[in-house]
Amino acid sequence: MNSKGKLIACLKMLGINPKLETFTERKLLQKLVFLLQQFGVDLKFNYSWYLHGPYSPDLTRTLYEMTEPSSIPKAELSDSEIARINKLKNFLDKDIYSSDRLELLVSINYLRERARAIGASDQEVLRITKKVKPYFSEREIQECWQKSIELDKTLSAQD
Repeated sequence: MNSKGKLIACLKMLGINPKLETFTERKLLQKLVFLLQQFGVDLKFNYSWYLHGPYSPDLTRTLYEMTEPSSIPKAELSDSEIARINKLKNFLDKDIYSSDRLELLVSINYLRERARAIGASDQEVLRITKKVKPYFSEREIQECWQKSIELDKTLSAQD
């Protein structure tokens, strides 16, 4: 299946128009695609840590190549992919439109995942999160921390 078409189909299903004019729009797309992949939609983008959390240079390149979405062949999503996208949409609710909330949620989730792999504690992840995201309030961090725990439960129930 053509991956650009699949990416557009996923974003469209989420109600997101892939615009790249502002940093906020680009950040939102980065975090949504990360979460789509977490929910099991295979878009084949690799992420590594960058200033605003997990970032995929390949996704950025792909998005800029898609300046004319109408010229990209349409892709059909499987029933399983549609179900996963709907689950993500329901999970995020209004946060789906907030690039800042998504940045914090995805960053916490990414750091918690990496910490588990090396045996680091939640306290250590929380300390690192506060250090690398000082512009978020304690309340915002706690809310996204709880949402990250919910995300883990949602993903493990899905498998």
